[in-house]
Amino acid sequence: MAGVGFELKKLFRRKGGYINTLKAYATTAVVTEGPMVLCIVMLFAIRTLLRMWNTSFSDQEVYLITTTYIMVFSLILSNSLLMFISRFISDCIYEDNKDQILPSFFCTIAYLLVLGGIIAVIYLALLDTPFLHKVLNFLHFEVMLILWTQMAYLSAIKKYLKVLTGFLIAALLAIGGSIVLMLVGINPLTAAFLASTAGFVLMMILYMQELITFYPMGPLSLVTLFPYLDKYKSLILTGFFSAVGLFGHNFVYWCSEYRTHVIPHMIYCMKYDVACFWASLTIIPFLVIFVVALEVNFYKAYRTYFDTILYGGTLTDIRTENRNLRRTAFRELAHVFELQFFVELLCITFLGNFLQNSAFDLEMLSIFRYLCVGYCFYVLVKSLVTMLLYFDDRKGAAVLSGSFAGLSILCSILVLPAGIEWYGTGFLVAGALCAIFGLKYLHRYLERLEYQVFCRQPLFYEEPQGIFKNLADLVNEQERQISLLHQYKGRNAKADAPESGHDEEVVIDEKD
Repeated sequence: MAGVGFELKKLFRRKGGYINTLKAYATTAVVTEGPMVLCIVMLFAIRTLLRMWNTSFSDQEVYLITTTYIMVFSLILSNSLLMFISRFISDCIYEDNKDQILPSFFCTIAYLLVLGGIIAVIYLALLDTPFLHKVLNFLHFEVMLILWTQMAYLSAIKKYLKVLTGFLIAALLAIGGSIVLMLVGINPLTAAFLASTAGFVLMMILYMQELITFYPMGPLSLVTLFPYLDKYKSLILTGFFSAVGLFGHNFVYWCSEYRTHVIPHMIYCMKYDVACFWASLTIIPFLVIFVVALEVNFYKAYRTYFDTILYGGTLTDIRTENRNLRRTAFRELAHVFELQFFVELLCITFLGNFLQNSAFDLEMLSIFRYLCVGYCFYVLVKSLVTMLLYFDDRKGAAVLSGSFAGLSILCSILVLPAGIEWYGTGFLVAGALCAIFGLKYLHRYLERLEYQVFCRQPLFYEEPQGIFKNLADLVNEQERQISLLHQYKGRNAKADAPESGHDEEVVIDEKD
């Protein structure tokens, strides 16, 4: 989440030793992982309420899996644009074109809502559920598309605490609203859907108020982003592959013999998905520590290197800072990976035993252990993609994220015939292979960083003229001509008005 680094630097600069260090890590944990934790708490609380109201297990599953579907597929769809949007916002802020940011938001959600709406309507039409539930699920899905986009725009202006506050308010309203609606006699499942949707609608309104207050409003256009699509289309692939890589292996096992049919056309794999959920929670320490390492230690070396280039450093100085940058990058990656690997060993040993004593069978425990190691490699790949984007290597980031997404799905398919005791190894193998490839690629890229900086740049920069740029120019020209036509008609109407008014007065006078 962009912006948290500014707060971290303030905390590390202050005197206070371990206290400020703990504050920095706490700030990172709350800001980056707080929304996810609040969503988990909300789902757990509402499912507990459904159980207290003696709702059938089938209805509890319908609520949980429907909400999960909404979260996952809205994230995959919106995440395809969020990296691209973040780059667009950064360019607008740097070039002082802030009046284009809010129109780009409306442009983005217009396309997301139309595309997402079509997908949601087709899927919901296949479900044998009450019409009211379909309407609420459709609205929830569309609202989530807007919310993921709003979070990108809010984090760009360092409103990350607003994001966290919004999730807290939504969770409280969803839980409290569910209790009230159930108490007044509304069907518990309907009450849960209605309260959850209301909570996220309120969060969307709060976020929208922040965006309108901060960003100036420029002219609206559905082609605002089109010229940038020709420049940064690889970021769309990176965002899409990142989301597919996170969930693709789950989709594979939804087609296995261990899948569970909640209702027709709604499936999941309980043995794999539950183990996957617990394994994914174990990477929180890595995400928190990596944000601190990237935003504080790595960024300092990164900034020093490019300042040496920009402000007259000699070639010897530049190469010295390059070596320092490489050492810092791989030192921080090694540090967070070693720490996370130790955390995974603890989780495999102690958390695994706890889960086995509570609800896990031996098959789920085996999957959990494979996935713990797999997620350790996954976050390393995710970190490498982030670092490549720091150096604007968009092609490398797209190739690495795409390789992981493809390998994760392919390897998961290959282990299906081997039996459930091998489930999860596909994700692990894909993560390990892509992590090795990514580390080698990053090392080679940084060794040749001077070449990338000095020799790969065009001597005279020209905006790329692709199909999207040409389409935007065509639409803008049509809008300009229509605007001129309206202005011309308006001037003619004003020119004719006094003459006609005079004639009318003359006629009245003659009658009088």
